[in-house]
Amino acid sequence: MLSKQHIIKYLSLIVLLLLCWLEQFQQYIMSFIDSALLQSTLVYASSRTVNAAISLLQSAEVGIGIASIQPAQLLDPVNDLAEYMSDAMRLAIGSLFLQRILYTISSGVIFSSVFTVSVIAYLICEWRDFYPTLRHKLMASLILIRFLVPAVVLTTGLVSQVFLDEQINQQSEQVSEKVATVNNNASTTSALSAKLKAEVDSQKQTLFDKLSLLNDQQIKNHQQATELKLQMAELDKKIEAIQATRSLSEVITFKELAKAKPLLDQKQQLTGKFNAVLEQQMALNQEKDALNEQLDTLNASLNHDSSSQVSKIIDTVTSGISNMVATVEDLFIDFLNILSLLILKLLLMPLIFLYLFNKAFNAIWQRRFIDVIKQTKEQAFNH
Repeated sequence: MLSKQHIIKYLSLIVLLLLCWLEQFQQYIMSFIDSALLQSTLVYASSRTVNAAISLLQSAEVGIGIASIQPAQLLDPVNDLAEYMSDAMRLAIGSLFLQRILYTISSGVIFSSVFTVSVIAYLICEWRDFYPTLRHKLMASLILIRFLVPAVVLTTGLVSQVFLDEQINQQSEQVSEKVATVNNNASTTSALSAKLKAEVDSQKQTLFDKLSLLNDQQIKNHQQATELKLQMAELDKKIEAIQATRSLSEVITFKELAKAKPLLDQKQQLTGKFNAVLEQQMALNQEKDALNEQLDTLNASLNHDSSSQVSKIIDTVTSGISNMVATVEDLFIDFLNILSLLILKLLLMPLIFLYLFNKAFNAIWQRRFIDVIKQTKEQAFNH
């Protein structure tokens, strides 16, 4: 007659066989892993959203290029913290994907068939009393390997449901709301920064274009004035040559020769043109001074004049960045809380179970699991 211990053992093996082939059980385990993946992915996406929002604000500061806007520099440490959080969540997500892959492999038809054959072989050995020590060790090892991932997932999921999930969900909601606020704030501030930059660039470009036209005109006037000077110098030489033929009485009476009069008239015309060019140059200089004064006024409005529209936009951008700093600092308290909970759920608890698995394997075989793997590899290479 079977003892109570044997009945419990055989019933346990039958239950494990049913679980091995039961599709609902496999779906249940996969749903646990997928829900944890969803939680981790949402937190990872939130941390990346914060990174993007901080980058937007820092680009807003750089885009404006104004020394008075400095608050975005305060976001650098927060941005680094967001990067660290992203790295931690990538590690957690990688752990979950590894569990998913391992469970998919271990719950496949091949492993399930091997486990079923092993159970049947164990029962036969039990009935015939073959290899009493070896069969128990092999069966216990196969159970550990086949149901390690389900045990980790189920235990982690149940403990999480009882102690962690409610806090994780609350923190996730708070984080999602604050991340949305941060993102909207960053988008608004960045849009204002882009508007300001476009406005300032447009005004400056207009002034620079006008200055460029004035410079071109001044160069043309300078060339024209140079040509006029050369023409007048040639006329002066010709007039002097003609005047040198005057008699003494004509020189004393300052009488001009008839041949020199057309040349003198032509010189007078050239002198008028030359004076007109000089006056135009003076007018261009005055216009350039006015444009440079407008540039100075625009730069002053960026830094000092609080009454200008540009300065008001700058104040809004600065205020947006400052508010972002305060909001993100508050957000990261929630981020750290949820990160601690998820690390406990997704990393520490699986590591504890792996540690327990190693201890159980050592208890079965009186050897470390890693040593067995190394020995198996050496034997495979030797053969």
